[in-house]
Amino acid sequence: MSILIYRDPKTVGVAAATLIASHLIADQKFVFGADYHEMLLPTYDSLSAMTENGLLNWNEAHVYQLFEFLPDENGEQRIANLLGKALFAKTDISDRQYSVPFSATMPPESTSEFFEQSILEDGGFDAVLIAVRHDGSLLMNRSCDSDPETHVERDDGDGFITVGLSALMQAKHPIVVATGINSAEAVRTMLKGNITESPVAALRLHPGATFLLDEEAAELL
Repeated sequence: MSILIYRDPKTVGVAAATLIASHLIADQKFVFGADYHEMLLPTYDSLSAMTENGLLNWNEAHVYQLFEFLPDENGEQRIANLLGKALFAKTDISDRQYSVPFSATMPPESTSEFFEQSILEDGGFDAVLIAVRHDGSLLMNRSCDSDPETHVERDDGDGFITVGLSALMQAKHPIVVATGINSAEAVRTMLKGNITESPVAALRLHPGATFLLDEEAAELL
């Protein structure tokens, strides 16, 4: 486990992108798990710039979106649309290289099982990029007791299919980002609290995890 603290969110984003880029350059068949959160936009901006400059080639990579809303009456993939604008529209990642935990035709539980199986068949994640929510949750996982595999979660009336703790803990390189003063308490719990206090705290047990923080997020450490 490594903890790296930088001056501001933009620098955190460049650092996270550099880590991801190093794995992609080392292995063109890179299997990447991508979270979506505003804290990660500087990382995606940096990855996009590296791709546009010819440094990165995603042609053989496989990207898994780590959570998505359950289908609504419009059948819209809401997180995929946001992540598409943040990263995929600016890179050479094609639809065939990009998997979303979403189906308008299968029940959510079947979609979850299919998505989990796809990750396993791909050999698991080489790296995952995750933002620490202000409540300390990891993706849409709300507790350490939740189903460790890809599963359905519900929160304040919304439903999600989210990758669970098992796939994240089996990733070779979890990259965890937290920025801003509103993240400080969640970061303290994550890195200093009891493992059972926060789902993301379990990643402290992963020897390959890297935690990237800005100075505000690290204020309570």
